[in-house]
Amino acid sequence: MEKIRARHQGKKNIYGHNDLLNAAYHFKTQIESKLKSGDRTGITFEYMACLIILAFTFEAMINFLGHKLIAGWNERQSFNDKVTEVLNHLKINPDWAVRPYSSISTLKKFRDSIAHGKPVEITFDKEIVLPAEEIDRRIDLDSEWVPYCSHDTVFNTYADIDATWKQLLEASGLELYETITRGESDLTFKEI
Repeated sequence: MEKIRARHQGKKNIYGHNDLLNAAYHFKTQIESKLKSGDRTGITFEYMACLIILAFTFEAMINFLGHKLIAGWNERQSFNDKVTEVLNHLKINPDWAVRPYSSISTLKKFRDSIAHGKPVEITFDKEIVLPAEEIDRRIDLDSEWVPYCSHDTVFNTYADIDATWKQLLEASGLELYETITRGESDLTFKEI
């Protein structure tokens, strides 16, 4: 087999928030397809996956902006410190009690409930009075993350991450194309 000698030079910018946002979009469209077809099999896990990916997406967006805008950026600092540092740099003072920023707080609580999952052991002994048709209902075995996995929470969070990203990007002065994973290279052939 003939060998060729060449010099390969180039540059690549890999920005993980793009891949994560694409993954969140994938789960969102899977959920929409399931709902349209009436198939809810495993949909809670797809809600869960979409929310986890959205949590990672937002943090990756913050890390991207910090890397691009703040000298000496430390992506290893706590989530709250990173968010505060980027928002302060961009002179954005959000109201965390209303959307879209309230979704980020909710998303962080959800993410932490999954990432730092701990055993929960509860003993109970109580008298209950219920209608006869409800007396044999099953015990509630839902984990603390399950209530977050609702249609409204997932779809509102998806929309809020998009709205927040647009606001942060506008305040940063960066152009959209500067946030996209890309690369370029060239080959210079040499004689062997």
